[in-house]
Amino acid sequence: MSECAYGFQMSRYLQERVCYVGQSQVYEESSEQLKELLGVEVSGKQIERVCHCYGKLLEKEGPAQAKSNQLEVEEQQTVYGMVDGSMVLTREERWKEIKLGRLFTDQSHEKASDKRFRIRESVYTAHLGGYKEFLPRWESEIPTGAQLILLADGAKWFWDWAKDSYPEALQILDYYHCKEYLCEFAEKYFKNKKFRDQWIEQQEERLFNDQVDEVIKEIKALPIKALEHNSIKKTILTYYENNRTRMLYGTYRKRELLIGSGPIEAAHRNVIQQRLKLAGQRWTQAGAQFMANLRVCRKSNRWNDVIELTNQKKWAA
Repeated sequence: MSECAYGFQMSRYLQERVCYVGQSQVYEESSEQLKELLGVEVSGKQIERVCHCYGKLLEKEGPAQAKSNQLEVEEQQTVYGMVDGSMVLTREERWKEIKLGRLFTDQSHEKASDKRFRIRESVYTAHLGGYKEFLPRWESEIPTGAQLILLADGAKWFWDWAKDSYPEALQILDYYHCKEYLCEFAEKYFKNKKFRDQWIEQQEERLFNDQVDEVIKEIKALPIKALEHNSIKKTILTYYENNRTRMLYGTYRKRELLIGSGPIEAAHRNVIQQRLKLAGQRWTQAGAQFMANLRVCRKSNRWNDVIELTNQKKWAA
């Protein structure tokens, strides 16, 4: 029998199974599943404690563990890095952002059907809190010797970090954020829908031909007809001018590179939201991070890390 930090007694195998079901569904449902499949009685509260225990141990492993578990790549192989945030309801601060990073190789991105692509293998990093704590965790996962492509929205902290830490990486502004700014501007500026749609289509065509400077000139030349126009023009122009070197979508498409943030948005739903944003859930901040650690471990195909922790004698009573 093995005893974890919270003082419960159960076999190492059962602790690992408890973690596995606990990270996949709510604790009470996990309790029912364990009883049905293994014939053992483990309460929802016990499952919560076990998950917290091993989620905390994974937290302690941190970047040092990641170094030995990095994404396996060949020299100069293309690796995509994407980061985004979503909100989790906490007891201490209500809604708090959890940042998620995703890394995968270009070879892992493959066509699943005529309209759908899939990514076979990814490595994830999650942190509930600010980017200063998140970035060292995520950076420790980035493999050396890869051709790195960083794809994200216009967050200044991310691009500042990329410039300092990975100056040779190709930086791509997520096209859907780019278009969102374009559509929001046009919606407020042009009252005629038909003309507005034509104008947006014209600017998109320019963007797909690496003519971002022409788009900027077009917007600058539009006259100010109302007080709000000055503000909305300033917003889109600042965003485009700050990211113009990351908006060469014609070049990216010719190279068959990804230009959208779909993979990281899907990851938030699959890794984080499917477990941490279920109806009625409100987490302690520590509990949310511990669960995120387990989810990341599972979705990164690193569940052996949990198994190894259950086998370490220093955690046994």
